[in-house]
Amino acid sequence: RSCDAYTKLLQTKGFLSFFRQSTPIDVIEESRIGSRPARRTGQPSLTDLRAIPWVFSWGQSRFYLSGWYGVGSALEALAIRQPEQFACVQQQLYLWAPLHYILSNAATSIAATDPEVMGEYAMLVEDAGLREEIFGQIAEEFQRTRCMLEQVYGGLLAERRPNINGMVSLRSEALRVLHRQQIHLLRQWRALRRRGAVEEAEALLPHLLLTVNAIASGLGTTG
Repeated sequence: RSCDAYTKLLQTKGFLSFFRQSTPIDVIEESRIGSRPARRTGQPSLTDLRAIPWVFSWGQSRFYLSGWYGVGSALEALAIRQPEQFACVQQQLYLWAPLHYILSNAATSIAATDPEVMGEYAMLVEDAGLREEIFGQIAEEFQRTRCMLEQVYGGLLAERRPNINGMVSLRSEALRVLHRQQIHLLRQWRALRRRGAVEEAEALLPHLLLTVNAIASGLGTTG
């Protein structure tokens, strides 16, 4: 059920455009931080994109999509259709290591997700209809996943997992300054590239790459 929800989102018409505009994937593709290119063959498709830049770019824009999307749909379906099995998940959360590993990682991704910031990155998507449709799906699944994880954990995630939530809260405002700087630079850089102002765009790129580095350092992860 989780995989179906995730796949459905990725197959939504226009999702590739949403992804490329609402994350700094185009900046990451210009970086020189890996031994291999971001794309396997250079084709502009999701299947051609390597896992690291996919996860990295969603983390930069604070969606952390690959870490939690679909989890809420799966847990909700289980709770409705097989409540006794859902109760078993609640009982076994801290007892069965594989289950705890999966759900604690999803809960960590939820904690690191910033709905306010991801909404600001979504505003980079030029097609308003596309933006509203896909961002609406993502926001709805985010709320569903957080709600269902809190049911499993038996309380608010901020209270049940105070260490990770405390770390995220401590850095939140400083990171938002960096995110807004990156969004501002992204708009400028993309406009320059559309106009064919190659030299000006290249001059701006190091500043954008610096924001990528600073955000990754602030988050303590590339995803």
